[in-house]
Amino acid sequence: MNFLQIIYYATAMFVVGSLGEKCSDDCSCKWKNGKQTVECTDRSLTTIPGWIDSETQVLDMSGNKIKVLPKYIFKRLGLTNLQRLYLRGCHIDRIDSEALAGLTNLVELDLSNNLLTSIPNTSFADTQFLRDLILSHNPIQKVPANALKYTPNLVKLDISNCKINEVDSKAFEGLGLLESLKLNNNKLVNLHPSMFESLEKLTSIALHENPWKCDCHLRDIKIWLLKRNIPTLVAPACRGGPDQLLDKMFSELSVDDFACRPVLLVVTRYAEATIGENASIVCRVSAVPPAQIKWYWNGRMLANHSAFSSFQKILIFEEGQSRKKSTLVLTNAQESDSSEFYCVAENRAGSVEANFTLHVSLRTAGMSTLGSGQIAGISAALVVLILFILLIILVLFIRLRRMPLKEIKSSGGAQDGVAAGNGVVEGGGSSSRRKTDNDEATSFATFAEAKPPASLNLNYVQKPYAFSEDDYTFARYTESHAASGPGPCYSSTTSLMLVENPDLIRDTRRGSADETKPFTPGGYSIEVKNNKLLYSNCIWESKEEIPVGGYVVKDMQSAMTASVDAAQVASSVPPGAKQIRVWQKGVPVLPPVSALKRVLGSTRSSPDEGYQEGTGTDV
Repeated sequence: MNFLQIIYYATAMFVVGSLGEKCSDDCSCKWKNGKQTVECTDRSLTTIPGWIDSETQVLDMSGNKIKVLPKYIFKRLGLTNLQRLYLRGCHIDRIDSEALAGLTNLVELDLSNNLLTSIPNTSFADTQFLRDLILSHNPIQKVPANALKYTPNLVKLDISNCKINEVDSKAFEGLGLLESLKLNNNKLVNLHPSMFESLEKLTSIALHENPWKCDCHLRDIKIWLLKRNIPTLVAPACRGGPDQLLDKMFSELSVDDFACRPVLLVVTRYAEATIGENASIVCRVSAVPPAQIKWYWNGRMLANHSAFSSFQKILIFEEGQSRKKSTLVLTNAQESDSSEFYCVAENRAGSVEANFTLHVSLRTAGMSTLGSGQIAGISAALVVLILFILLIILVLFIRLRRMPLKEIKSSGGAQDGVAAGNGVVEGGGSSSRRKTDNDEATSFATFAEAKPPASLNLNYVQKPYAFSEDDYTFARYTESHAASGPGPCYSSTTSLMLVENPDLIRDTRRGSADETKPFTPGGYSIEVKNNKLLYSNCIWESKEEIPVGGYVVKDMQSAMTASVDAAQVASSVPPGAKQIRVWQKGVPVLPPVSALKRVLGSTRSSPDEGYQEGTGTDV
């Protein structure tokens, strides 16, 4: 024995002696496997003792009654050198997120047989070098995504004998160094195959004692186990799924045994065809593994390219795998082929069938090709459209009913107003004459409140003045003077030829607009009828054979008697005058018929005098 060995043993005896002095009677302090170890198991302790040496590397507190690990408990006691910590069966139900702060050297942690309901993820923030984590026998029900993101160096994970019924597909994200995983004795039915994608170094897995449902949802797990050739400590067994797989071990089953019964995706079970054309029936099936689809008619299986009759043939077309579409085509369909056809889909999990009715007729009904949903949609759209139209009609009707009718004003003064192109021409007359004209004009006004459209650009003609015949008027009237000059007379066109026929109210023969001249006062005739003086020459003719114009005549007041109250408003020829019309607070209307008869019925000083009037030309 050399000198160095003597020094080593002497130092070890000194350390053991010092540990014995500091160690409590309830605990055991010793060197074990080259580590300074303190064991305080089954001592009914409720907290971590404060006398434990700070150089302690292994601490075993199993079997005590430590219900809560408070904040900074190990850092406050100076136990930052711990490498292994055992807290089995301590009734722990809560671990503070900062309870393990400072344990940067911790490589093994045992929290089994406690009352934890979830994985204390945030509590492992300072234990990034943790390699072995045991959480078995805790009432943990779910392993969420990134549940162990703070332990990237984890090599062994034991979450067996819990109550886990769900494991997120990203639960083990970031555990690229994990080699052993224990999930046995839980309540797992199936697993997401993607949850193992990040476990590249996994070499051992325990999945037994779970109620596995061996159907298509577990198919990918079986494929993964075979592909990675990962051994299981105990082979898991099927506790659910198809009856023929119950209690069978995974190792006894092939991949295709993990199957789901086919599901029919039927849109309609009614098909139509026209006589002489091909009839088609479509059967859609979803199944894993893919199902085999067979067609039957009257108990007879129909094969592809087989003869249905002497002049008919059966064709079968298939598309897809897990979602398969099979189409049966019957060529040259006849009315006698109207019957039931059966589609049967089958795989290892079982079979399912559906019947389809084929109807062959001379002509297919148009609406039968539409589904009930389409018919309902079209009907609803028509109803909405009808209601919308009725609503618009109702709104328009209400608005028209609410539009107030303007009262037609009847002039009570001694003047008659006739709308001209730029104003109103006033003329004198008796009150009875004005009343008659107003009544007649009112009877022709059908729309009292309407306004003339701007596009019409209508101009209107003045009517000749009439004076009451009384003694004063004739007493002052002389042959050398005209009683009144005519008002401006307008034609139905911008330029007219000489009016030769006085019976025509409008003449469309064109003349030169440049040759129009104002009328002179000479040569006008006066006519007395019904105590009224009518001057018709201003409208119908001109002795100088000048085209009818619209210019204002010269002032005639010097030739009139003082008792005659005649006024004349000058106006220029309105551009584009088209019709002889009177405006009566509404749309353009014709002059009163009685007024026209009075003018046309007067004695004419023309060669056509005595001409018998017939039906008048419409103005």
